[in-house]
Amino acid sequence: MSYPFQTAQTPVWDPALRVGQVYLGQARSVAEVVGAPSGLTPLRNGSCDLDPATFATFVDRLLRFYNEGRHPTLAQLLRGVLLVSLVLLQRAGGPPPPPGSAALDALLAEAAALEPTMPS
Repeated sequence: MSYPFQTAQTPVWDPALRVGQVYLGQARSVAEVVGAPSGLTPLRNGSCDLDPATFATFVDRLLRFYNEGRHPTLAQLLRGVLLVSLVLLQRAGGPPPPPGSAALDALLAEAAALEPTMPS
């Protein structure tokens, strides 16, 4: 059983049920912390709708929050959500993060390495 994520009926990720549920739960929690809605809406049919514009804002806020953080444990908790979110943003056709530091380049490279492991 899976938990598909889609934008306008276009699939962007089709993880295993529990993987999708965990990511959605984490994204909801992180959205509260960064003060921006995630753009992810669970549907009754067992899938999740992704609004590209709202999700792009969420990823931008998450990235800024992550980069400004000073707590190493919080950074590790956010890292997984951020990496998956960067892949989903790219698949949903959202704008890539603006060019930045070597740390951002490393995150983008890590997200690119993760992408093939995320079935769509």
